[in-house]
Amino acid sequence: MMQSVLFQPFWPSHNVQFSTSHQTIFCDLYDETYRRENYTHSSTVTTTDSSDSPLYSSFAALFPDAFTELTSLQNDTAMDHLESIEFEDFCQWLNNSESEEQPKGDMWSPSLSVVSSEASMVLPSRNTAVTVPGTGMEVDGLMNLHHLLEAYAEATEDGHKELAEVIAKCITGKVNPFGEPIERVAFNLFHPSEDLQKEAGNNFEAAFMAFYQILPYGRFAHFAANSAILEALPSSAETVTIVDFDMGEGIQWPPLIEAMGPKPISLKLISIKTEQQSTSSGWRFETTQRRLYDHARQCGQKLQVEEMTIEELVTETKRSTGKQWLAFNCMFRLPHMAKKQPRSQAMEFLKIAKELLSFSAIPSGIAVFADGEPRGNGDSSPGYTSSFNNQFIHYKSLIESMESYFPVNLAEARIALESLFFSPFICSTSWFHDWQESKIRGTSDNLSETGLQGRKLSMENLIQAKVLVSERETAYKVRIEEQKQHEMILEWRGTPLMGVSTWM
Repeated sequence: MMQSVLFQPFWPSHNVQFSTSHQTIFCDLYDETYRRENYTHSSTVTTTDSSDSPLYSSFAALFPDAFTELTSLQNDTAMDHLESIEFEDFCQWLNNSESEEQPKGDMWSPSLSVVSSEASMVLPSRNTAVTVPGTGMEVDGLMNLHHLLEAYAEATEDGHKELAEVIAKCITGKVNPFGEPIERVAFNLFHPSEDLQKEAGNNFEAAFMAFYQILPYGRFAHFAANSAILEALPSSAETVTIVDFDMGEGIQWPPLIEAMGPKPISLKLISIKTEQQSTSSGWRFETTQRRLYDHARQCGQKLQVEEMTIEELVTETKRSTGKQWLAFNCMFRLPHMAKKQPRSQAMEFLKIAKELLSFSAIPSGIAVFADGEPRGNGDSSPGYTSSFNNQFIHYKSLIESMESYFPVNLAEARIALESLFFSPFICSTSWFHDWQESKIRGTSDNLSETGLQGRKLSMENLIQAKVLVSERETAYKVRIEEQKQHEMILEWRGTPLMGVSTWM
């Protein structure tokens, strides 16, 4: 089993020679390029060429076009990066006046040309009295918006559909779509932005790269998962097979490929193909496969990347021979993920993981589950009002945490990212549907019921994760629960945003 690698390169037992420019810890592959307080470029990688940096090479291998200019700007500030490259590329769709197919009607569609003027827009008065329909309760404007939201959830839970609709109209009449985070969440709840998302798809890669690189959500989950996989990997393994529930763009794997380096071990990545697999997520398996092959070739790593169904996976694993070590990776509904997989599929994947781990020629395989869903208050079967409140707090915290990275002059960029990665999942209808499904599932979401047992996370990984999210300089906190030593939580001002748990 791998030894502690907190401040050393991985795989010391293979006597891999690293050049001076690449003597860096695994955490550096995910290290935060943008610092929150002064927005200056920061890197702990010692190198004279930005193209040699693990951080840059990981992204450049996957998105070479987007980083042609970026790699030549190592000495520029991150603010310059943001203003001149990523956001200039992908924000343009927000006010694309040349399109003849722009949506018409009363539905709000944000435009860059109006964002600056919205800054001076007068918010709904906090002193305006509003009477909650059907209750006789009078509240004072924005300060008591949460009372209206609670009334909406209660009406929905009690089956008072017409009352809920009236309250929803009251809420949308009060909130400013460019106002505080609580207003923006409330606005998006009742204003689907499907047309906006279709426009966003034209610049999805540039938006994705900016979102992933600036904000810590995806990098935290990927770092915690990859670190756990590398720590659990025994030295006797000849083939490492990683089964990925939702590979998407494959951006999780370049740092792991780099950490492994040129070795006799053969690495195999299997992407699970489902019947409901979305073709609108912006990623094609063949494109992801080619990019990963190119990256592995640069690192001297033997790599296979395949796509198969669960049934095909079971058949192949049970008939495989040799010293194959298995790892199952499930990233579920993380903020950067473009599609929303059913939770039932994720649970089924983990049940299969438990079954197949017993067929591995090498024991002590691992399953990693990163969950970006609201964590709730521990109630196994909350009512809709409680579930609605958990969802609302979750997305409000995500928006607040993202907002902390953007100064006023980058409001346009924030709106673009928020519209693309958060708004599609802030939907009253979707929240109610998910709650109804959870009632049907009962307690089946408990991973221990899959037969898997928790695998303790190391303190080394916890410490590096804290560095990754800049815990000392931001409101992010990373912790391992005392009663769940196998789970690492990322929080924003005390609100859990996601958790990464390891199982065996």
